[in-house]
Amino acid sequence: MRFLSWLALTSALLGVSTPTVARAEGGSDLALKMETEVTGYQDSDATSVLTPGIRVDLEGVTDGWNLGAGFLVDVVTAASADVVATASPKWTDVRYVPSLDGRFKIDDVTVSLGGGASIESDYIAGSGSLGLAIDLAAKTITPSFSYGFGYDIAGRRGTPYSVYKLEVQRHAMTAAVSFVVNKSTIFVPSLSAVIELGDQEKPYRYLPTFLEGGAEVPAGASRDEVDLARTSVRLAENSPDLRHRYAGAALVAHRFDNATVRVEQRFYGDNWMLLASTTDFLLPIDATTSFRVWPHARFHVQKGVSFWRSDYRVTLDPTGNVLTGPQLRVGDRELGPMLAATLGAGFRVGSDAFGFSVNADAIYTRFLDHLFLQDRIAGFGGVTFDAKVD
Repeated sequence: MRFLSWLALTSALLGVSTPTVARAEGGSDLALKMETEVTGYQDSDATSVLTPGIRVDLEGVTDGWNLGAGFLVDVVTAASADVVATASPKWTDVRYVPSLDGRFKIDDVTVSLGGGASIESDYIAGSGSLGLAIDLAAKTITPSFSYGFGYDIAGRRGTPYSVYKLEVQRHAMTAAVSFVVNKSTIFVPSLSAVIELGDQEKPYRYLPTFLEGGAEVPAGASRDEVDLARTSVRLAENSPDLRHRYAGAALVAHRFDNATVRVEQRFYGDNWMLLASTTDFLLPIDATTSFRVWPHARFHVQKGVSFWRSDYRVTLDPTGNVLTGPQLRVGDRELGPMLAATLGAGFRVGSDAFGFSVNADAIYTRFLDHLFLQDRIAGFGGVTFDAKVD
């Protein structure tokens, strides 16, 4: 990953525009930045992802504008416990993600625009965003606000959207304030809200059911154990059509002589009653003028949604039809109680004009009330080349 200054790093992490633009001293008014990256993900649940990507930015350095475009491809292969348990074969899909964005300044005001898409064989999504930031108090205080809109259509492979589709609209709002505490420290609190409207069920996910009053199914029960205890009925997911998401975060970054420490704390809650806390730590260290290394750590813990159950219960009539069952039901592990810890590191070799970066993270996730598996070990890594021409 390309290392950013404290202020730009903060903006990138919060998803808002950089409120200040560096001024060139005797350099060109234009700068062309190019970055290519290949990342990979593999976990113990038989899911792998390979993602090559490219990004190009053209910047008017002295005028404070920037135009950028990116394109990445996700190649996903999955044969997880959920896939096997539903008797589905191993599958591979490809996702294409183009994006465009721009930023320009009018005196002390920075306006940003962005748009993108995500295209799969059974999923199409589009999004757009508008951001506004203003420099106050000699650029030591910069409030910012952004709004984003997204529209997703999910279907089933081989079935026309005119026959079957699930639609979701998203409205996202973020407000943040960047405080330059002193020449070495910044503090950035932020608040965000997302409203999601529509069908958020997974088209392919069907949940095993168990008889009301039957024996308890232990967490992490294997496929064979579940098959012995479950009924013959599998229920499709059904989640609420409205979801309000809220998050509050605070980031502190401090520059030492040869290192920058960055700590972010985020709290999350929504009207499905999922509550979560995430702590992230990054320490870029300038070992030499051309070599930078950073350790990375992250810890996440969450309570599941209010209607989460690993073993949804039903009552059946003599012919096997469902008499009573849960109205709301989901099987996505990310909606259940869990905790995750990440440890990793990275390095960058190069100068402001050219660089080569490598990063890697190991992620351990513990699922606290789920079928088929109780934990997952994953690895994530990436290789990046970046260049800048003035």
